[in-house]
Amino acid sequence: MTIKYIILGGAVMALSLTGCQKRVQAPEANNACYFIGHPRDGSLKFNELSKNEPDLEHCAVRLYNARMDMMATRTAGEQTIGAYNGVFLFATGREVRYSQHYEGPVFPLLVKAPDGRLVAPGSVVQEEAPTGQPVTVDIPKDLPQMPSDQKK
Repeated sequence: MTIKYIILGGAVMALSLTGCQKRVQAPEANNACYFIGHPRDGSLKFNELSKNEPDLEHCAVRLYNARMDMMATRTAGEQTIGAYNGVFLFATGREVRYSQHYEGPVFPLLVKAPDGRLVAPGSVVQEEAPTGQPVTVDIPKDLPQMPSDQKK
């Protein structure tokens, strides 16, 4: 009977200690964009990329461009991590994702379009220049009729 209590107590203690781990906090400096370096001692170092970024998307593009520079010198890893106004950014070769926490779930912010630009996910990327000709759309024949559509 006492073994059950010891095991149960150990499990409760282990669960309570996992909640006590300190989370990595991004700097809260206004409009400053950071690149996170990984020194040999295992800590994280926030290196300032720029001091005056107007919004998260501009910082994401700056981090992505820094990643491309590191790719050219073969010093980039799987992803390049940065921060802006307390939000973490994760750049890869195809997209930039963001998260409120360093260890937490990440969400798409910008994706690479076929022409190489970074755009919002789901945005329409026009591949051809418009011809200037009027565009016609066929109206389906089986649409329900509204009272205002009836001829008087």
